[in-house]
Amino acid sequence: MTNIILAVIFTAALCAPLHAQQKRVKSEESLFLDLHKTGLGSLNELDEKRKFIETIKLEKQKIQGTMLNNVYENAFEYYKRGNYEDAKDLAAKILSIDPNNQDAQMLLEASNQLRGSLRPGMSEKLMIEDRFKNALSYYTEGRIVEAHAKMQEVVKLSPNNIKAKYWLAKMKDDLKEYYFEQGAADYKARDLKGSLDNFYNALLIKPKDGLTIEWITRVEDELRQQKANDRLKEALEYYAQGKLLAAYQGLRSALEVQPGDSKAGKLLGEVKTEIENGFVAAGKKLYGARRYPEAIGEWDKAKPYTSNMAYLNNLISRARQQMKLESDEKRRRAEEAARRAREEEERRAKEEEDRRKAEAEAKRKGMTIEEVAKKPAGVSEENKAAAQTHYLEGLKYFQNSNYDEARNEWTKAKQLDPTNADTAAGLKRIEQILAGGQ
Repeated sequence: MTNIILAVIFTAALCAPLHAQQKRVKSEESLFLDLHKTGLGSLNELDEKRKFIETIKLEKQKIQGTMLNNVYENAFEYYKRGNYEDAKDLAAKILSIDPNNQDAQMLLEASNQLRGSLRPGMSEKLMIEDRFKNALSYYTEGRIVEAHAKMQEVVKLSPNNIKAKYWLAKMKDDLKEYYFEQGAADYKARDLKGSLDNFYNALLIKPKDGLTIEWITRVEDELRQQKANDRLKEALEYYAQGKLLAAYQGLRSALEVQPGDSKAGKLLGEVKTEIENGFVAAGKKLYGARRYPEAIGEWDKAKPYTSNMAYLNNLISRARQQMKLESDEKRRRAEEAARRAREEEERRAKEEEDRRKAEAEAKRKGMTIEEVAKKPAGVSEENKAAAQTHYLEGLKYFQNSNYDEARNEWTKAKQLDPTNADTAAGLKRIEQILAGGQ
């Protein structure tokens, strides 16, 4: 954050007009207050603050070029007025932010020369003439790039120098030809990237040159095809190794570079089918093992590669239905087991109660339990009612062809009321059916 604040201070100080530079610059504390007013103070979350700082950094990068240009204009204004010390200082500050700024480097060297640190007594006219001669010397030697750069410096330092402008224009044409020839030579040597860089340099000099544009188009097409072929080759190697997902990504990458590559497009379709089939087969195996959620997971993985989404959705729907059916069946069995357990508990409790009553009756009559049991006794109304309930329950099972459950119910009914003729008839009918009779 401190670097950003200092950049703001530096911008405010250096970009101001020369006649206003004596005005006091805001303190860092006041700038912090201004940032709070714009919303920084309300950013409580760490991620939000980081995003804010990143935004400031991006904005700083966007405006840095403009800012340095403004600073350079001020520095050059000092230079024109003969204030080489201040021009040197501003140029040095520009280089501290952008060490590759060639204009600032040029102005720093010129200011150093003219303020007497390198060649005492040198005038601006002599310095310009010296640089002009150096540029012509480079040009005569065929060092066109260096000659153009040096002559460009002369024109920048002396904008009204007609002779320098003439030679710069001439060198500019030669420089365009130089880059064009370099591009053609690199192309012949199959250095496509180097060739493209040189052709673009030529285009920067003559932006509307049709032949240069034609060459750039050709080289870019070949470079894309080369890149696509490299990625296709890598994808084929993955495919041969059975690494289908890596092959799929490689083929997609190749098609992003060269969308019309029919070979890559066809192979991509085949790879997608194989990937889908693999996920589908794995899902069916898990389905067969009743591992339904995992099966659904495999079928979901197949979706990015399928051309038949309805089929996958049908498999997933079937698995979910089966999960529900088995869950319902499991719950039904648990409820049935609990019901039978309750009935068994009730039956045992009833038998225990009957046993205690029999013991008490035998004791009251001075008889043994066996003697009391041999004595015929009538059926109580309570037992008759319970027997009728069991009979009706058994009748439901019988009507649903569940003969085992029907027999269980009617057997209980007979024990409670041996005189019930319907119960006896029902049991007899079940025996006939189970024995194969009608």
